[in-house]
Amino acid sequence: MAITQAQLSKKIQNAMDFKSDDPEVDINEARKYLADELAEAVAQFVISRKTAITGVQPGGGTAIGTIQP
Repeated sequence: MAITQAQLSKKIQNAMDFKSDDPEVDINEARKYLADELAEAVAQFVISRKTAITGVQPGGGTAIGTIQP
């Protein structure tokens, strides 16, 4: 199920805050963790979201479609 924009924002903030005050953090590990967490959050935000799609029916018009992986 798709998450809300507020939930997406919180997930991004949590990913950015993870070990942000740790002076001994491994930079490459931190970058990988951040990228993985952001990718997961964006996927949760986009996949299963219903969206209006214009011009997909004969004669134009708007339809509702679900974004799938």
